[in-house]
Amino acid sequence: MGKRASGKGQGRDDDAHARRQAIIDGLLADALRPAFTYRLPSQEALPPDIRRAIDTLLAKAAAQRSRCLTYEDLEEALPPRDVSAEDLEAIFWILAEHGIEVEDGEP
Repeated sequence: MGKRASGKGQGRDDDAHARRQAIIDGLLADALRPAFTYRLPSQEALPPDIRRAIDTLLAKAAAQRSRCLTYEDLEEALPPRDVSAEDLEAIFWILAEHGIEVEDGEP
């Protein structure tokens, strides 16, 4: 590593080194953190029509006693408006948290 200064300015150099080291440690921790620690907003933070769609899908899976729904089930539950990619991601995420998958074909 680099040469350490001695004398008057050493306290400042130590402080700067400690700040740099803290930044490096933070970057390393972020890089090593698993990707799945990212969490979407809670269901309560979603628009009401998306929450209703999720509730409908969860109820359908419970009624069928199934852990698998179809894309047709998803289409039927979605609101009539254009649904954003973030809304769809939230739907799939919440369904996955309940152990429910959406697949092609029959459930």
